[in-house]
Amino acid sequence: MGLGEDIERLKKVDGTSKVLSIYLNTAPEKRNQWETVLRNEKKKLLQGDEKADIERLFTHVEKAIANKRTDLLRSIVAFVSVDGSLDELRFLQLDVTNEVSYQPKPNLNQLEVLDQQFPRTGIVLTHLDSATVLDVRLGEVEATHDYELDLDTGEWRRYQGGSGRSSASSNTQSDEYQNRVAEQADRFYRNLAQEVEKMNRSLGWEQIILLGERSQANFLENALTTKPRQVIHKNLSHSSQQQILKQVF
Repeated sequence: MGLGEDIERLKKVDGTSKVLSIYLNTAPEKRNQWETVLRNEKKKLLQGDEKADIERLFTHVEKAIANKRTDLLRSIVAFVSVDGSLDELRFLQLDVTNEVSYQPKPNLNQLEVLDQQFPRTGIVLTHLDSATVLDVRLGEVEATHDYELDLDTGEWRRYQGGSGRSSASSNTQSDEYQNRVAEQADRFYRNLAQEVEKMNRSLGWEQIILLGERSQANFLENALTTKPRQVIHKNLSHSSQQQILKQVF
């Protein structure tokens, strides 16, 4: 479940067990200031009641962050409850304001603002004979959809996991294949555009962003009924999801 869907679930917390809510700005230009913020906020809360529970929750979050430190992006958002029913830790590619609170319910103010500022987005990565569609909300990938071109039928088919297409046995075959795709690219990308439009309607995207080499991205842009908010002419076919999100956001 992506963090976007978690907002609705977190709103339903009944308040019977207190929740430690943490927002930390971990942007590289801030260096490690977030660690100082976390220590200082911990000291402030320990001056009040429920010291044992507060200490335990902070220790839990600190260990969880340490275990995933290499995954740090631009922010940390965490919600943990005294009774253990909530244990959420997310690294986002979006900026937040440092804020720590200990209340009966999760502090969702910043998440709700981000949800409005960064609408649900469809990111389409175009390649010569394949495409990847990312369903993104709050700077997180909630779902990935992979498509591969069947040159015999001219149709795009969805697949899961690694591609089933065998590699060309020679450079000549590979060149011939690429030429066949290039010759029929317009029709191929019209078919792909229909798949993207279906997803746009079913998932309720508020914007579409295309990434790919100029010719392929332009083919798809022209074929789409819904015009993309942005077209980025870069081949990111071998990039990680986090690298792609950094490029877009």
